Amino acid sequence: MRLLPSAALTLLLLAVPTAAEAAPTTSKGQISVAQVVEMASRAGTDANARMTLIAYLAGVGETTGLMVSEAQQRGAKPVRCTNSFNLDENVALAALTVAAPDRERWSETPATPIIVADMFRRAGCE
Repeated sequence: MRLLPSAALTLLLLAVPTAAEAAPTTSKGQISVAQVVEMASRAGTDANARMTLIAYLAGVGETTGLMVSEAQQRGAKPVRCTNSFNLDENVALAALTVAAPDRERWSETPATPIIVADMFRRAGCE
């Protein structure tokens, strides 16, 4: 998993809360877009943020693949994709900013469904 700064990440840094006001989960307890953006912004200088981001993205990616496989083993209609699932920090941030352009809503917008939907779209799944 790459953790390189990008133009998108640089722009997102301006919208990230300071450490004293850490980004919250959504009111339903889901990981918010604000949390993912905050972890990505801190990942270059904060080892804990980097490990948290890596763990989150790895968990989302691995779980997506496992859920598709498990669903098919239980008789669900096979999912056909033209490419493999893949995920990294830059791809996740791009998906979040496209799907949730209103920064005022980031703390109430769940990040995981956006990232999973983007993985399916980029893999060309039917």
